[in-house]
Formats: sequence, C-alpha cells, structure tokens
Amino acid sequence: MGIVNSASSVRRYAAAAVMVSSIVLTAVPTSITSAVPVRNAGQLVADYKKLNVEAERSAEAMHNATIEYNKQRTVVDQSRTAAAAAQHKLDSTAARQQQLQGRVNGILRASYRGARINRLYALLVSDSPQQMLDQMSALDIVSHDATRNLKDLARVRAAAVATKDDSARATAAANVAIAKVEKTRGELQAKRANLALQAIQIRAVYQSMTGQQLAELRGPKFDFNPNLVPKGTSAALIAVQAALSRIGDPYVWGATGPDQFDCSGLMVWAYRQAGMGLPRSSEAQMGAGVPVSRDQLRPGDLIIYYPDAHHVGMYVGDGYVIHASTFGVPVKVVPVDGAGPYQSARRV
Repeated sequence: MGIVNSASSVRRYAAAAVMVSSIVLTAVPTSITSAVPVRNAGQLVADYKKLNVEAERSAEAMHNATIEYNKQRTVVDQSRTAAAAAQHKLDSTAARQQQLQGRVNGILRASYRGARINRLYALLVSDSPQQMLDQMSALDIVSHDATRNLKDLARVRAAAVATKDDSARATAAANVAIAKVEKTRGELQAKRANLALQAIQIRAVYQSMTGQQLAELRGPKFDFNPNLVPKGTSAALIAVQAALSRIGDPYVWGATGPDQFDCSGLMVWAYRQAGMGLPRSSEAQMGAGVPVSRDQLRPGDLIIYYPDAHHVGMYVGDGYVIHASTFGVPVKVVPVDGAGPYQSARRV
C-alpha cells in the first residue's frame, strides 16, 4: 500500500511535483513559507511536526478506507454469489414446476376424455372378482398419483415465489453493495491524492531545514538495551525483537517494510514475523486483541496515541516504546510518553 516509496509511485507523482512546486508555496501555511528564513529551529520544527501529524492522519484514514473498501468488495462478492445461487434455484424450481404441471395436465386431460372411471363402473365391467380388484387398485394408484402431483405442484409453486423473492433481495443487496464500494473507492483515491500532495509539502519543508533544525526534529537518542526484553518464543516477544531490528529504518507513508515503515505498518510487519496478522491502520489495531491498563503493560503490547488514534507504537519494556514517528525521523525507541499523547493499549 506504499504511496511514495515505490518507483511507480515516484513516476506517477513526478509530473505532479512540477506543478506542486508552485502549489507548495501556497499550500504550505503562510506562517511557514513566509517566515522560514527568520524562524528559529524550534518554531520551524513545531510547524513541520504539525504538517506530519496531518499527513499521518491522512495516511491512517487512507488505511481505514482501504480496510472498508476490501470489506465492501467481500460483501459485493458474497451478494453476487447469493444472487446467482438464488437465480439458479429459481430456474431449477421453474423446471420442476413445469414438469409437475405437465403431469397434472395429463391427468386432467385423461379424466376429461373418460379414462378416469369410478369404482361402480369398475364393478360393472369386471369379468371376475380379481379383475375388479385389479381395476380398483389401478384407479387408486392413479388417484394417489394425481393427488401427490397436485401437492408437489403447490409446494413447488410456493417455493418458486419464495425463491424469486430471495433472488430479488440478493440482487438488490448486490447492487447496493456495488454502489457503496464504488463510492468508497472514489474516497480512497481522493485520500491517496491528498496524501501525495502532503508528502510533497513535507519533503519541501524538510529539504529547507538546517542541520540544527534536523537535529531538533530527530530529538535525543535513547539507549535501550534489547537484553531487557524477556527471552521467549511467544508471538509478542518475537514481534518485539523483530521491531527492534528495524531501528534506524526510515519513515515512509504507507510502507510496511521490510526496510521502511509508517507507524501501523511497523506493527503489521513485526507481528507478521511472529506469524500473526494485524489490521492495517492504527485505529483498526485499537480494536485488536484485548485492552490492557497502562500499569500492566508487557513487551509486545500496542500503544495507541492521540484521541483520534492516528498513531501507534509497540511497548518494548522498561517504560519504552518503539515506533515509526514521522518523515525524516527513523524508527527509534523513546519513552512511552515521547511518542505522543497516550490514549490506550491493546494486547494482541
């Protein structure tokens, strides 16, 4: 789901970059573009971080839209399958109904021509008691057969009506699902385009930063001893070790590894190394597993940040979290509160 990290994406947005080079000057807040030369490191970095927060929100919203789009595509496939099955059943029911109707019509025609005789007539024309019993038995068989076919015809007709209704509902559901998925696809494309423009803005500001400003952006380096992570083969511990192996890798919107990540992408990749799947967005990851209180955190727990859950990191122990924070800052270990406003935690 990489947006700006693949060669195809770079080519796709190369033309846009030329146009956006002029847009950047107007799209980036005036307070940034007009004051960059005179602002100190802290002021520019603060504005840059705000841009990144918005871009990360866009990226996670895009991931959420992708999740919803995939769900809706599944609903479309299921609805289409149900509609096709209902139509097939309706066709089969119609064929059976036609077959039974033919039998009943045949019996009615035979009765009309006088082939259907009563028991008194059978008695009068019989040459012997045995012949009379044979004729009466045949009449009973014909009568039972006619009754059975009439009942079968009634049941099949009722089933045909119900099946037709099922087919109509399944087809209508499929049409609704298709319309919904098409709308979501349009929204997803808009989010992708918006994120691409935000990425261009952020890179333009990043490239204008001085060494002092870049140092301010990256912040202090915290030494975390991986040996503090308990030994074990649980999925959580394997995920922690996998995440720690990516320290220093760059942040890239939409990336899920193996050597560049966004925040939720790092969580997905790390747990994938342990054979577990996670939802793609930080908001969706907030719904994974079970909630855990802050004072009960264990290595491997996911920590959700910000009220809107647009950022996520992984607790590694001893009060530290590993996360992919923002463009220009590599994957790193920081104190739990250094990754953003703590919102909640989940154990997967």
